[in-house]
Amino acid sequence: MKRKIFITIGVIAIVAIGVVFYLNNNKQEVITIGVINPATGNFASYGGPVKEALILAQEEINASGGIEGKKVKLIFEDDGGLPKNSVSAFQKLATTNKVQVVIGPLASQSCLATASVAEKNKVIQLSTLAATPELSNSGEYVFRLYPSSIIGAKFTMEQAIKMFSPKSIAILHPMSGAGVESAKVYEKIAKMYGIKILDIEQYKDGDSDYKTQLSKIKKNIPDLILCSAYWVDGANILKQMVELNLNIPILGEDGWNGEIAQLVGSNGLKLMYFSDLLFDTSIEGGKAFLFAKNYQAKYNKKPTSYSAIGYDALYLLKAAIENKHSQNADSIKSFLYSKSYDGVLGQFKFNSNGDNTGVNMGIYQLNDKNEPILIKY
Repeated sequence: MKRKIFITIGVIAIVAIGVVFYLNNNKQEVITIGVINPATGNFASYGGPVKEALILAQEEINASGGIEGKKVKLIFEDDGGLPKNSVSAFQKLATTNKVQVVIGPLASQSCLATASVAEKNKVIQLSTLAATPELSNSGEYVFRLYPSSIIGAKFTMEQAIKMFSPKSIAILHPMSGAGVESAKVYEKIAKMYGIKILDIEQYKDGDSDYKTQLSKIKKNIPDLILCSAYWVDGANILKQMVELNLNIPILGEDGWNGEIAQLVGSNGLKLMYFSDLLFDTSIEGGKAFLFAKNYQAKYNKKPTSYSAIGYDALYLLKAAIENKHSQNADSIKSFLYSKSYDGVLGQFKFNSNGDNTGVNMGIYQLNDKNEPILIKY
């Protein structure tokens, strides 16, 4: 009888050990990555392409065996582009879900708000589209995929000079950190080249009426307008330029890349140019070409640089984990500071501030189908 009891206990113990082993092993088969991305609110049109491309990359990676044999699981949090929501989402992902890395947030102010949370919890923050210079030096765990607006503004101004040879310019910018810094860059380079700055006008984020500023600019008749804006603001600016018969080329930065055509029409679009990450899909068989082909097949539409940012984000993390054979935040951090990665958008290379200094940029113009057409790079 005793022997039967001991055998039974032994069997139960073996089964229990097996279950524990299975559960622990099962946990190790998944790499969980947090994503903070706006699915609602004013930034949803930017967040949509990022999320679509992340899902595409996740499916591709898992179908090809995962990362070192482990499946990738993405936990999406919608912050609506609002900093307070971003902070709550980051805290949840870091403390409840115990992730080692968060892709996002997307918007600059949200990234600034979550940087201290990333540092406190020692979780990687891989910001997607944040361009504000204020994000530099936010902490050793904070990185950004999109270059600082200082880099974008410098490229925009230099290309503007090559494309239009202006003798005079006007500057129109939001009073946000990125807008103010971009304006400083425009002004500095204009002075270097002896270009007259006829007018500098400002507006508040979320304004819808720009006719006062545009009327002042029109009186001075500059050769060119430099404007750092998001696409919703940009759409209203373009519409009102057309209404005021202000037929002067206007150049912006990546924020112009959005659904402007739906609000403006082709007349306004003819005036508009903007800088963005170089997304050249013309090289057959290249990473950008294959990504665009697969994205088109899955979503029945052409991808933009915003899509490519999401796609590159996940593959960059894959490269980091495989290189260090670890999904630990400190191992990923070590890779990001010391290695470069060639993605759809070119080379990703981070400096000591966590700023991406590697990728190239181009000048685009939207057509009436909201497709960004590469003009120059």
